[in-house]
Amino acid sequence: MDDIIEDIACVVDHTNSERFFLMGISEGGPMSAQYAIENPKRVSGLILFGTTARFSRSEDFPMGFTESALDRLVDAWGTGTGRHIFFPSISDEVIDDATYKGFKSLMADRRSMKQIVSYMKTLDVRPLLGKVTCPTLIIHFTGNLAVPIRMGRYLHSHIAGSEFLEIAGVDHCNLANSPEAINKIRAFLAG
Repeated sequence: MDDIIEDIACVVDHTNSERFFLMGISEGGPMSAQYAIENPKRVSGLILFGTTARFSRSEDFPMGFTESALDRLVDAWGTGTGRHIFFPSISDEVIDDATYKGFKSLMADRRSMKQIVSYMKTLDVRPLLGKVTCPTLIIHFTGNLAVPIRMGRYLHSHIAGSEFLEIAGVDHCNLANSPEAINKIRAFLAG
């Protein structure tokens, strides 16, 4: 986490960004929340989309994923099987399996995915959520199979003053067919 927070800081410094909005999607949510907490004078607002405070299941976080479920992400990476979890609304006619596999290989290879999953297993920003002071918009698809809506609701209930938008849909993080979410983000950025 410290390395990723430092990466965000490097980009911010390199672009001479004084104040900005930060959007964390999926496994990018916890790091974005932590960066916002550690840099309250720089982050104007936080958008958390399809994410959670913790991915791994524990005694005090039973809604999380088992270690074996997270490991299956690595095993399935690049095979095309995950599309029905991450993007079930996109038919095979729109994106065939070969295209989907190619898309995934552009995002990460199996070795990188193993590192990402190892990182996801360590993430836990639950103790920090009460320290978020910037305006926060949380967006989640109601039928998200990759990161269930209960995890987004958890964020909302633990970040004071946060705004929560539940979008009818089943994808993990595809805003292309959600003008409601896009309009909400625009209004949030303008506000």
